[in-house]
Amino acid sequence: MDRNRIKRIITVYVPGHLCNLRCSYCYVTECLKYSMDGHAQFNYSVEHMIKAFEPARLGGIAYIVVIGEGETLFPPEVIPFVKGLLHQGHVVEVVTNNTLDDRIGQLLDIPQEDLKHLIVKCSLHWLELKRLNKVNSYFENIRRIVAAGASAYPFLVICEEYMPFLDEICDVCEKELGELPACSPCVSAGTLCFTAETPEQFLEKGGAGTNPPCTTEFVEQINKRLHSKLFEQSVRFLDIDVRKVFCYAGAWSYVVQMGTGRLCKCHNVLTDINFFENIDQPVECAPVGCECGIASCSLQYCFYGFGLIPEVSNVPTYTEMLCEGSNLFNPEIKQLLNSRISDHEKIFTKEEENTFLMDVIHCKNLQIEELSQRMTKEQYAAVKATEAEKQRRLYVERLLGLVDEDRLSYEELSFVTYDTMMYLKYVCDTMPDGSVMYGHIWEKITRGLFSSHTYVEPNYFYHADNILEVEQIQGLSVVTLVSEYENAEQMKRSMKEGDYVACARIQCTQMQTFCVEKGLSDGD
Repeated sequence: MDRNRIKRIITVYVPGHLCNLRCSYCYVTECLKYSMDGHAQFNYSVEHMIKAFEPARLGGIAYIVVIGEGETLFPPEVIPFVKGLLHQGHVVEVVTNNTLDDRIGQLLDIPQEDLKHLIVKCSLHWLELKRLNKVNSYFENIRRIVAAGASAYPFLVICEEYMPFLDEICDVCEKELGELPACSPCVSAGTLCFTAETPEQFLEKGGAGTNPPCTTEFVEQINKRLHSKLFEQSVRFLDIDVRKVFCYAGAWSYVVQMGTGRLCKCHNVLTDINFFENIDQPVECAPVGCECGIASCSLQYCFYGFGLIPEVSNVPTYTEMLCEGSNLFNPEIKQLLNSRISDHEKIFTKEEENTFLMDVIHCKNLQIEELSQRMTKEQYAAVKATEAEKQRRLYVERLLGLVDEDRLSYEELSFVTYDTMMYLKYVCDTMPDGSVMYGHIWEKITRGLFSSHTYVEPNYFYHADNILEVEQIQGLSVVTLVSEYENAEQMKRSMKEGDYVACARIQCTQMQTFCVEKGLSDGD
């Protein structure tokens, strides 16, 4: 077993809503309303939970982030759990407000060899530290963690209420530690923790907003004062819609609910797997792919740093973002965090990605079919329509992303169906000059197909008055060029001459007819 290379990223959520701080921006305050009777409940023993994380089961050592719904170190089960993970060889990052002195001491009471793999992420809640007279204790705990041989660092969420105190915070960190804090933007709880009633609402409102907004002026101000590559990259990641790129979370990373064992592919993609059951068997889980329900995972910077989204290029390693020049991290940790999981795991080809995504849709359709056995005809029709709408929207969004990036090759377009184009026509019909935009998209698609593949004649012929054939065409990929019999000769000539514009216009006209027949257009 290679213990010098991180193979998985695992977030472990510790149950229980107890915390000794009352930060106004905290998701606990916002969403859980702090219940002082929110003691942690665990369905499994600590020994059993540790055994479930055996490196042999995971395929190697993991980078495990242990974070609480409240203060992580409150539940007494956490300390022996973390010690057990470290003894197995894992890299363990404990997220804490760093004010529970006794708990910190207990955490450090382990062999030196194990301490080397411990990272303590010390959330810097400045106003609460001052209110409770905990500033000295906070920094003293960081120094004793580092002195013991582990790694620790102050971490600041740049929220609105800290802006007047930014210089004060930076000055005290430099004075006490000789370093500035790592930092990230504050993602608004209202968007990050939004609970959707429908998948459509989640898609519409799941994007990350920040407080304060990441304007150019704000970003420049933070970069000038804190020089944080982590902040710089986090802002960049805000602009990446992870529903349009292929993510390997689920295969290379997952989230485990420590209280119940519930495993999620990511923070918002659930599974039916219980991590603490069948612990003698390897953990097998499919990647998220493009199934993410939230537009931006900007706070999952380690995902990018470890290469979980290989499609996003020019991303620094996690070491380069977080700790490259820091004296608070030991050399072994810096080395372990400086690699990418994508460098030694299989990455799908574009064709394999498309096949995987189509299989996901097929499985969902089968699930809906099973539901139909237990539902009325009307209920089933509503569920089917909702799911079809969601799938269409996702594929239209992905297509528009390809159009914007001008990545319209034969391979890239293989996932686009005529049903996608029909739905796009329906969307365009709701916009001013939408028909013009639709025509331009068809021209780009056809140009992409002609430039990357040789077409001699249409691949599929149909009769316009045969509605069943129209339904068959809906399921075809646009790389299969379709022609009504009446248009066949004209399309052949256009293909022979390489006239993608003429072919695109024929396709546009045909799609208009399809949409009218399916009730998606009035024909105007």
